[in-house]
Amino acid sequence: MARTGLVVAGAGARGAYEAGALTELLPRLTRRWSAPRVLLGTSAGALNVAGLAGLTGHDPGAAAAELVARWESVHTDEVIGLTSSAVYGASAYAGDVLGVPPALRRAVGLPDRLTRLLDADRLRPVVDRVVDWERLHDAVDRGDLDAVGVATTSADTGGTVVFTEVAPGVALPPYDPGRDIHYVATRLTAEHLLASAAVPVLFAPVHVSGPGEGWYLDGGVRLNTPLKPALRLGCDRVGVVATTPAEPDRPGPGDPAEPVPDVYSVAALALRIVLGAGVTEDLRTLRAVNALVEEGADTRHGRVGTWFAGPPAGRSTELAELAARVRRTEYGGLRALRNPSLFVLERLLGGALPDGRPGDHAELLSFLFFDPAFARAAAGLGATHAAAATRPDGKREHRAAARASR
Repeated sequence: MARTGLVVAGAGARGAYEAGALTELLPRLTRRWSAPRVLLGTSAGALNVAGLAGLTGHDPGAAAAELVARWESVHTDEVIGLTSSAVYGASAYAGDVLGVPPALRRAVGLPDRLTRLLDADRLRPVVDRVVDWERLHDAVDRGDLDAVGVATTSADTGGTVVFTEVAPGVALPPYDPGRDIHYVATRLTAEHLLASAAVPVLFAPVHVSGPGEGWYLDGGVRLNTPLKPALRLGCDRVGVVATTPAEPDRPGPGDPAEPVPDVYSVAALALRIVLGAGVTEDLRTLRAVNALVEEGADTRHGRVGTWFAGPPAGRSTELAELAARVRRTEYGGLRALRNPSLFVLERLLGGALPDGRPGDHAELLSFLFFDPAFARAAAGLGATHAAAATRPDGKREHRAAARASR
């Protein structure tokens, strides 16, 4: 029996864009194929799929619209404790530089180690507001959903661990040595989502109790777009949502006068690589296998229908430009008083670049811009991109979908 899956990539505050894309993709995917029975995500994508799982039974478009509304209710100071971030970071770093013994630091109430730059301890209530856990568990227990999975990275081994809540009779895949992916059956909680979103360096690792107990980091370190787990769970048709294009941008001509990238530029680049490379590589591999299957050159694999919703090729900077525009129009000048937490966050991120270029600064900001105005604008952009989305397999996909519907 054909099984449809939904895979949502990690994205930080850009998760609002993904929710907007789902308002277009989810109804179309459900009409043409079937409602997704396997939901997998990483970081903000994990929050989105868990939120959708908790809305099982709703009309697909209405469920995605409700998800957007929940993103629009989130504010910066609900996610990141900026004052505590500054105090913690300064004291922990000073202790490290001055060589103050950890025992002495603990004795005077200071952190004994620097474990993160930003304090995200207050994020748990936000997660619980977005996800209806009781309804999620009921949907899996009744078999309305086959599986809901959250990708994390083990701080112990560096491998990927996909915590998965499965319906009765659904078997988890065995260990995947090729991609170093372990699957752990569990009843999902906020801990798993917080672990999946614990961006290294920015946020502290999260301890997960129960099956697979240990310390975990953002799943995007190794598996930002959990396509492989969707295939191993039996999906032969997969909707994919991401905030980076399915095709990598072509490099432009170099500028010899370009200054040395600072740490904020490098951080933005690292996030682009982590969030984009997996989408590009896995979709390209699927396209190549599909082509071989159609030509009869590959008889070992079945064809996997894919439907991608995300930025079109060559438009990877639009979300960063949107973040800069919302920052300027909503919070420029004295309007910054409407969101003082955003002002502090920008200072922690280095403020504006010295030469006035907004690119890298806005790129980094867009991952941490938890704000109703940005969420609303990002969701609108996601819906626009998804409405015009074409599947990576092009016209061949239309034929496959037509066969699947018969």
